[in-house]
Amino acid sequence: MTTGPGTAGTPDEPRPGALPAARTDPPPAVAPDDGLALGEYAPGGAVALTDAERWPTLDAAGRDALDAVRRDPAAPVWVHVTGDRLRTDDLPLLDDVAARLASGSPDEPDGTARSSDAADRVTPGRPYTEPPGWVRDLVARAHAVVPRYRRARDRGESGAASPLAAVAPVTRDDLRRDVASFVPVDVPLGRVLEGSSSGSTGAAIRIPLHPVAVAADLVLLQHLVTGAGAAWAPEPGRLGLMNLVDQRQAFTYASAMTGFRRGPGVSAPSMARVNLDPGAWTRPGDREAFLTAQDPQVVSSSPLPLLALARLADAGLDLHPVALVSGAAHLSDVARSRLRATWDVPVVDLYGLRETGAVASRVDGGPFVVVTGRRVWVEILADDGTPVIDGGRGEVVVTVDENPYLPLLRYRTGDHARIVRRGGRVELHDLEGRSPVRYLRPDGAWVPSVDAAQHLQANGMAAWQLHQDADGSVVLDVVPDAPGAAGASAAREAGAAVGQLLGRSVTVHEVSPARLGDGRARRWSSDVPGGAA
Repeated sequence: MTTGPGTAGTPDEPRPGALPAARTDPPPAVAPDDGLALGEYAPGGAVALTDAERWPTLDAAGRDALDAVRRDPAAPVWVHVTGDRLRTDDLPLLDDVAARLASGSPDEPDGTARSSDAADRVTPGRPYTEPPGWVRDLVARAHAVVPRYRRARDRGESGAASPLAAVAPVTRDDLRRDVASFVPVDVPLGRVLEGSSSGSTGAAIRIPLHPVAVAADLVLLQHLVTGAGAAWAPEPGRLGLMNLVDQRQAFTYASAMTGFRRGPGVSAPSMARVNLDPGAWTRPGDREAFLTAQDPQVVSSSPLPLLALARLADAGLDLHPVALVSGAAHLSDVARSRLRATWDVPVVDLYGLRETGAVASRVDGGPFVVVTGRRVWVEILADDGTPVIDGGRGEVVVTVDENPYLPLLRYRTGDHARIVRRGGRVELHDLEGRSPVRYLRPDGAWVPSVDAAQHLQANGMAAWQLHQDADGSVVLDVVPDAPGAAGASAAREAGAAVGQLLGRSVTVHEVSPARLGDGRARRWSSDVPGGAA
């Protein structure tokens, strides 16, 4: 249930841009008189880089393969342009990532522990209940070079030698308010990429990312897919990966995955982010023609778009994926069975957040297993912030040191689970994450929650709760980012935008943040049959 599993290796550029089109058809972008059109999704908004800058290591064969995807006569309207920005000297670092994942150890691939105490290494098969050495190293480093923790040190709240349990947890709202205070002062910022956390539980936040950290997500995806029994190697004429969405407006783009682990002389496979919504395509039939022609090897999405793709397969769409990857929301046993029945391939279910990266995964209906080989440590905390003993239920809290621009200590996810440890294997049982929710229009059409999120964010809402009663009526509780009259006006505009989207009048309440709760409060809910999908 991670956010954006298919964006691995393709971080956002600072601004959306559009590839010069090879075809003459006018793009079916949202009509100018559409009151729900958002400017950031307009094709041609900006082009910030050249292709050579986006993919410094892409060879001629890889460029030709990517151009074939971008200029496919049936291609969707590409709203965005993005690249992995990987340099030649980055590639050995990705080899190290692959070695760590293969060994199951978060230490260096040659076996050297990152901690000064090699006895603290966490290795498969060894039980542990205390944080490993790299966590202690991270606590010390954070209090030396991360502004937020230097302030905590100066106030005497925690310090370099503090145990992890003495460090105050942080929340998404802390990042939204001052993400810069989490960026180490000793890390060169010349390669910062901008990622966006979707804001499914509140206002979107901008995440500083390093190209290697983003490409490492792709290496992890390869590791999990092959570990599930699928053969995933570049195949000429096929997309290596398709990240799928199904919403009214979305960033769509094609890219090359130069960080993909492959044999010598093999060109980087291409990937694309594709929107199933009919409005994202130029002509009727283009969607089916493009998907059939590109025949992606791995499809990464959230449960609802994957189920929509399965319905298209039932209607005759001929796809041959080797694996599916589901994230961003809870994948039910029914949905997993439906996907397996359609394609008979492994379905990898990922749990994580954009801020933390992948935390755990599973390929069946059992518990999620925390990924080994990554520097990620999971705790369970009670509502008051006190630790919960193994087996007890509480909030999932993550410490992670994978993105040099955003090391996180005790990040509260807002999701709840129980930890069970079996040797070196850490399992998350009864994980209660984000459930996919959609809303019913009077005309019988369904609107996914992400469409409403886009307009709530665009109108300056910091947090919200959108609920549809069984009779179809809609109530919106909002926390505007702006105070006073400006916030009240923004709340009314947000309600009007959501009302237009859903085709219904919306009752809007401006509430305090406490009303919505701490952590990852449930922002979407529906009592309409089929709404809580």
